[in-house]
Amino acid sequence: MRVSNQLLKRFRLCLRREDGGALAELAILVPFLVIMLAAVSELGRFFQQYTTLAKATRTASRYLSNHKLDATELGRARSLVVCGKLACTGADAPLLPGLTAGNVCIESTGSPKVTSVTVRIPRTNSDCTGADAAAPYTFSPIFKVDALLNNSSLSLALPLAPSTTMYYMID
Repeated sequence: MRVSNQLLKRFRLCLRREDGGALAELAILVPFLVIMLAAVSELGRFFQQYTTLAKATRTASRYLSNHKLDATELGRARSLVVCGKLACTGADAPLLPGLTAGNVCIESTGSPKVTSVTVRIPRTNSDCTGADAAAPYTFSPIFKVDALLNNSSLSLALPLAPSTTMYYMID
């Protein structure tokens, strides 16, 4: 009888112990914390890439506002957007992965005298008016949310489409 009372007493003590409670809470919270970390990092990458493109289009439009709008200067402006230099060589890496000169749309307003110059990345293929058609640039996320949730309609691959317009300074 005494042995059974001791076993029963130890069993009750084991039921009241809370040593594994923290581990159980951690096991429940870790997936949510990982998803939150992934979401914050993807959002940060998205805004970093958008800001990079916005600054690149601003630099190119500022450059074109002070130079003649001929083929050479337009090519230099595209190079400013793509690699941050006036002339991109094969050794120069683009500012963003997958960014090419084919993503840059340059437009001017005013005829015969040019009044403003716009450099932008189009949102769709048909967004760029004029002679040069440009393809949109799409953000490519690291974490594939659609594959994780088995939902092909949910994707973070969003188009980045900054645009900058500056007055043309040459008379």
